[in-house]
Amino acid sequence: MNGDDLLNIGAFAAATGLTIPALRHYDEIGLLKPARVDAGTGYRRYRRGQLDDARLICGLRAVGVPIDEVRAVVGQAAGQVRSTLDGHRERLVAQVRELSQRILAVDEFIEKGSPMPALQAARPVQIRIKVGDVQEAAAFYTAAFDVVFNEAISSLQFGTYRSDRFFLITLEERDGPASETCGTRFGLLVEDVDAVHHRAVSAGAVEVGPPTDFSWKPRTSCVRDRDGNFIDLSQG
Repeated sequence: MNGDDLLNIGAFAAATGLTIPALRHYDEIGLLKPARVDAGTGYRRYRRGQLDDARLICGLRAVGVPIDEVRAVVGQAAGQVRSTLDGHRERLVAQVRELSQRILAVDEFIEKGSPMPALQAARPVQIRIKVGDVQEAAAFYTAAFDVVFNEAISSLQFGTYRSDRFFLITLEERDGPASETCGTRFGLLVEDVDAVHHRAVSAGAVEVGPPTDFSWKPRTSCVRDRDGNFIDLSQG
């Protein structure tokens, strides 16, 4: 290989947006190996053909894509890169939802002076519902109700642990097909029944009862998720 066709590490860093320490690190972990390393001086040199891979690495790392996922897409087709970015975006959205829940918990702590008010009696904090596919169901509920999905415990999380708002809806995969009679029925208190009802239907729910006013209870509607579970929405 002609040395004139190679870029030294400084020039390569300037052309790709990566720092020299980052390039040295990526060499050490095998993510981006230089084309040549001088045996005497240890100087690294790179081919011009490596510029695109280096710029891709720079871009993915700049938005926080983990190293292992970056490694998996370097040199792959554009569709694979897009798939990785879509997955990373979903992860960031989940983090935003969780941070929003924590902010609410902090506000409650500031207002009440205690992160865990003394309970006067036992209260329910979890229900379990059957679904055909946990990931698909989680995608529906996060889109429809803007809640956090805690994958480690396969649960939709409302509020944060040790706060008054804390509640879990745990998703369990069922053995057989769904039916309209085997689903769980539960209720959610929401700020705007009409808006949440519309969002749930747009996310794939079936309308069972439209938003309706009652003389003896708050404005209420009902939808059914794709797994046959009924969700009553009540105006908070």
